[in-house]
Amino acid sequence: MPSTSSRPDRRWLVLPVVFIGAFMAILDVFIVNVAAPSLQRHLGASPGQVQWVVDGYVIAYALGLITGGRLGDVYGRRRCFRLGIALFTAASALCGAAPSPTALIGARVVQGLGAALMWPQVLSIIQVEFPAEERRKCLALLGGVQGAGSILGQIAGGGLIAADVLSLGWRTVFLVNVPIGIVAFVAAGRLVPESRSPSAHRLDLGGVALGTVALLLVVVPIVEGRAAGWPWWVPAALVVAVPVGLLWLRHERRLGARGGSPLVELSLFARRGFRIGVGLALVFFMGVACFFLLLALYLQDGLGLSAIASGAVFTPLAVAFVTGSLASPRLFARTGERVIAAGALLQAIGMAGVIASVAGGAGSPTPALIASLVIVGAGNGIVVPSVIGAVLRSVPTPDAGSASGVVSTAMQIGNALGVASAGVIFFGVLGGAHGAHAYGRAFAIAIAWCLASASVSALLALRLARSDRDVLERSPQVQAGQRPVGAPALAQGLDLGHRR
Repeated sequence: MPSTSSRPDRRWLVLPVVFIGAFMAILDVFIVNVAAPSLQRHLGASPGQVQWVVDGYVIAYALGLITGGRLGDVYGRRRCFRLGIALFTAASALCGAAPSPTALIGARVVQGLGAALMWPQVLSIIQVEFPAEERRKCLALLGGVQGAGSILGQIAGGGLIAADVLSLGWRTVFLVNVPIGIVAFVAAGRLVPESRSPSAHRLDLGGVALGTVALLLVVVPIVEGRAAGWPWWVPAALVVAVPVGLLWLRHERRLGARGGSPLVELSLFARRGFRIGVGLALVFFMGVACFFLLLALYLQDGLGLSAIASGAVFTPLAVAFVTGSLASPRLFARTGERVIAAGALLQAIGMAGVIASVAGGAGSPTPALIASLVIVGAGNGIVVPSVIGAVLRSVPTPDAGSASGVVSTAMQIGNALGVASAGVIFFGVLGGAHGAHAYGRAFAIAIAWCLASASVSALLALRLARSDRDVLERSPQVQAGQRPVGAPALAQGLDLGHRR
């Protein structure tokens, strides 16, 4: 059923609570990269174990998003958000107390599952609680939270380790989540209204099993392939993923035809805007995570900057990201989905500037590099909330959880594909070389992949805008001979998905 709350004042109190969960989920993707050398020394972890501390979270997070979204539809979004917060917080405490690398990896997997249960509820709660004109503002703020989490992960991790509070060292990067998580858990119980889907009566366990196996066969090879040296099981797993995925699709169709509650409402993909939007999310995010990762490698390993100094270089990008996110609702209201294309092109221009700035092999960050990063951040900030909003705008409210899980999974698979592909290019070009020139050359060549991702995203965004116009032309108002409404007005008024 829809939300039980309708009071505007209460509605706006919901946002800070769910944003805490979103912030922690994103922060913990990045903060561990900074802590990795310290925990490797103190726990005696091997390089492979350190990699799994990072990847265990990412893999569990990606695998659980669709199921997490559907659990919210079935059992209640507030309930699942609080359960995700509790699981994430408890796992953070276990990470901070881990006596061995194996225990830390296990706790990180549980932490990723908590994030996967928590994150889709953030999007679903926004979808259910806010009408279209307010929802865009919420998603813009959420985009700023995502950007802040990504960048602060670089800065806060180094700062916490350097502060060495109570001689805890690297453990503080996990333990800092505990008090924040407790506050969010209590506040969610008091401020977040409960809502669930009237059409989703039970969890599709068969769909969960087949879908998880299919995603596992895709995500693990992508994430682990390069570090493992691309062994035989990588292509084998990807090949096996195809029939498993087809079995899952057949199961979902049959369950839906019988009137059951499938894990994913396949009818969503009958909506052209949803199809294109999910593809856009996949392609665009292929160029996001890999750019941040390669930039960090260039700054820290190539130029020899500390984690804090590297974070300082990221800061102008973060400020531009937040600024672009906050401006995106007004831009979207004026131009519709075309603003996504403009933001993606802006990001591509910034990446071209980065390539030109680093290809010369300068030994320190140049003003041209900083200026280019600002352009990248602004474009990224415009696109991220606009993409999410464009995808979810065509989704019926009862299916908010399922749709949020699908788009979030597309984003994470895009991140994994981008990191794997760009990583192959980067380390292949770098070889065994060292120094600013070698890293600058490898970085410049590798992020050409990110530039291509942004360019293709711009083309998909234009297709999405055309799809939006097609919906408008078929609307009852236009067919009745009333004055046509432009795409900006459609973005404000014709909300196909919001049904209070």
